[in-house]
Amino acid sequence: MRKHALIDTLALTLLCMAIPERGSAQDAIDAGKTVWAGVYSAAQAEQGKSAYQASCGPCHKEDLSGYESILKGDRFMEHWREDTLLSFFTTMKSTMPRDAPGSLNESVYVDIAAFILQGNGFPSGPAPLRKDDLPGIRVQGKSGPSELPTGALAQLVGCLVKGPKGEWTLTLANPPQRTRNPSDSNPQELKLLDASPLGTRTYGLMDAIQYRPDSKEGHKVEAKGFLIRDPGNDRINLTSLQTITAGCGR
Repeated sequence: MRKHALIDTLALTLLCMAIPERGSAQDAIDAGKTVWAGVYSAAQAEQGKSAYQASCGPCHKEDLSGYESILKGDRFMEHWREDTLLSFFTTMKSTMPRDAPGSLNESVYVDIAAFILQGNGFPSGPAPLRKDDLPGIRVQGKSGPSELPTGALAQLVGCLVKGPKGEWTLTLANPPQRTRNPSDSNPQELKLLDASPLGTRTYGLMDAIQYRPDSKEGHKVEAKGFLIRDPGNDRINLTSLQTITAGCGR
């Protein structure tokens, strides 16, 4: 993917996403609960349908197919899988309705989320969805978790290495995790990442020179950026590169 296209993708991502409240995809993985577990009630989805039609339907259409079907089917799944419902809720609350973001009651946003889940074929259950449930519910395909797709904004931990031609690489990296924040993590978040084990993967780092990599060479680092999958040459188009700790022993 060309550089200017990736910049356009970043701009679109920042326009359509809000940085979520505390809670991460890892929280949901640890909890082991997914959207296939009947996390909302049918009655709640019906309430959400009325609210959706009034506040979202004019742009997204009654069947969720508006705005290039961003709320439905493959596009919804590719955009939100391997993340929590909290990220979806926070983005919806922060950006919708377009003419009055955040103007609805939180419980109404949760009901709308239930309707959107129903519209995507996720099963209902006996109890309604609550806001407190959102961080512990993961969006994933019916067959289970998958690798992040090309274009996903990802967070990785690994060792920063300079190659013989001056290229920068993330080695001993763990699998990429979905993130909604392209910027530097705060010190508390970096401290938590310091406990993350290293992995076995390698990723090329695009435009690393912008992040003063010489001062981080050989360090355990956090890399954030857009994931580019290419057999034998997976890369990260960087948006952030920070030292977690000096040295990078296993």
